[in-house]
Amino acid sequence: MPLRVERIVALPDGFEDLAADATAAGHRMLEVLREDWHAGTLRFDGWGEALFAAHVGQALVGVCGLTRDPYLPKDRVGRVRRLYVRRAARRAGAGRALVEALAAQALGCGYPRLRVRAPVSAFAFYEACGFLRAVGEPAATHSRPLVTG
Repeated sequence: MPLRVERIVALPDGFEDLAADATAAGHRMLEVLREDWHAGTLRFDGWGEALFAAHVGQALVGVCGLTRDPYLPKDRVGRVRRLYVRRAARRAGAGRALVEALAAQALGCGYPRLRVRAPVSAFAFYEACGFLRAVGEPAATHSRPLVTG
């Protein structure tokens, strides 16, 4: 079945199962996404924000969000938030497709680059998606330029 990435405005069907997969893998990012969503503190509906879901058939296999980087309040920089792909669906392109959808949205918002704070286990993934190590930058492990020149 083909992979489909779409921008979403509500937590999708299958989110609880995806969150349980993340928790079982030792990651809390989807618990935090759920808590923020229900509290109304982050719903990815402000300027420069978006939430994306990746599906294979009807199955939710991943999510990823975009916000303005809160750690650089004086700069207009995008932030990759809460990227998670179900363990059984990894290495099939969902993570890269989510990042590319997010990057296209970020470019459309006028962000010149994206930043992320990733665990060491995800460094190779982000670097394969065009991110560079963010040496000396606050609150980020990687940065990806979106515009050149």
